[in-house]
Amino acid sequence: DPKAAETAITDSIDNTTVSLSADKASVVEGGDITYTATLTNKAQTDVTVTLSNGQTITIKAGETVGSTVFNTPANDVYNNGSTVSTTIA
Repeated sequence: DPKAAETAITDSIDNTTVSLSADKASVVEGGDITYTATLTNKAQTDVTVTLSNGQTITIKAGETVGSTVFNTPANDVYNNGSTVSTTIA
């Protein structure tokens, strides 16, 4: 009398978080900043991260990172430098 062997499989939830980084702390007016979004686990499907500056970063399925380039404002003779702050929206 063949009997099937049964084993219970417990599924544990993998919490995945996303972090945002910039490739440089300062840039010349009109220069580029590359923003990179990093997941703690590989994406099962494409993940779109929306930034506070309106740009999006797509992390492709099976990957953990994606990036986008932000062009900073050009030189403004009436403004003596500025600060760009971008977060995940």
